[in-house]
Amino acid sequence: MKKTSNAKGLPETSLPFRGTGGITERLLQFIWQFQYYNINELQTSTGESIQVVSPGQLNSNQGPDFINARIRIGKTLWAGTVEIHINSSDWKKHRHQSDKNYNNVVLHVVWQNDYPDSNEEEKRIPVLELKSRVSKIFLKRYEELMQSSS
Repeated sequence: MKKTSNAKGLPETSLPFRGTGGITERLLQFIWQFQYYNINELQTSTGESIQVVSPGQLNSNQGPDFINARIRIGKTLWAGTVEIHINSSDWKKHRHQSDKNYNNVVLHVVWQNDYPDSNEEEKRIPVLELKSRVSKIFLKRYEELMQSSS
């Protein structure tokens, strides 16, 4: 498959604004950890308000991506872990629903919520979609840095 370039000479297939093209889980972890997204009026996929009191610490061991997070959902302050994925459907693909390491996940942070019709097990874990909350300028700069380093 031949890659085409846009007007700025960047490969079209890698532009992060198109689907999940240039977005990686590591980039999402960075965005979450340093809160490089619009934090105003955050909501779960079901419309509950979210306030990130603490995003937690990046977990270098097995299990969820962030530990010791503090997240207010509605009026309840939750303490636990946060899992990061490109797509919400990755939860099932990675079989987290049957892995006890993920029993303390209080928030599933995703680039895009591509699995809105989840079963009852997944509905208990709130989902936050970041796709519309990350600055296109940030993503463009990231893309330019990635292109210049290759």
